Amino acid sequence: MKSIKLNIQDRKISAADSRAQDMVPGVLYGFGIENASVMVQHEALRKAFNLLNANLQVEFELAGKSLVALLRDVKVDHISGRIIHFDLFVPNPESVMKFNVPVQLSGQSLAIKNLGGVLEQYKESLLIESVIANLPEFIDVDLSPLVELGSIIKIKDLTAPEGVTFIESPSSSIIASKAPKRGGKKQAASDESAASAESTEEAAE
Repeated sequence: MKSIKLNIQDRKISAADSRAQDMVPGVLYGFGIENASVMVQHEALRKAFNLLNANLQVEFELAGKSLVALLRDVKVDHISGRIIHFDLFVPNPESVMKFNVPVQLSGQSLAIKNLGGVLEQYKESLLIESVIANLPEFIDVDLSPLVELGSIIKIKDLTAPEGVTFIESPSSSIIASKAPKRGGKKQAASDESAASAESTEEAAE
C-alpha cells in the first residue's frame, strides 16, 4: 500500500487561527495514543487528498514518535475548494479491519477485442478484511477470462492477495463482457427506413 509523508504538527492555536496561517486543523486519534489537535500545511494535504485513495496511509512524526495513520473525514469548503478539516486515525497494527479497496482492470478480453463486445462493470471496489500492513492499494482483475460474450468474472474467480480476505458474496459479479446494445439514433433511423419501404410497397399493391 502506498503511503505519503506529511509534516503533522501539534496544534496549540484555534482552528480559525491555523487556517489564517494556511494550515488545516485536524484531530489525531486511535491506537496507543491520546487524542490530539494537530495541523498540516494546506498545500501538502491537498496534494495527498488529490491522490483520491480512501486508504491512503500517512507517515509522520509527532512528539518524537513515528506514526502511520489513515486519512479520514476530510472536509472541503465547496465554495472556496479549500480543505478545512481532517482526521487522522492510527489503527492497531494487529487488528483485522474492513476496507473498501478499488478494483483495477488489467489484461485483455478476447470477447472485447475479437467479438466487438463491451465491458459492463458491476463493482468499482471490493470490501476486504486485513491488517493494515497487508492492505493492498487495489485489487487486480485480469480481463483475459472474458473470452466469450456473456462471460462474467465473479469474486470467487479472484485470488486474494496474501493476508487479505474477501468478505462479500463469492457469487457477486465484478465485470462481464456483453454484446453491444442495439438501438440509438442509427437503429431508429434504420427502423424508420424499413417501415417507410413497407408502406411504399403496400401502396403500390
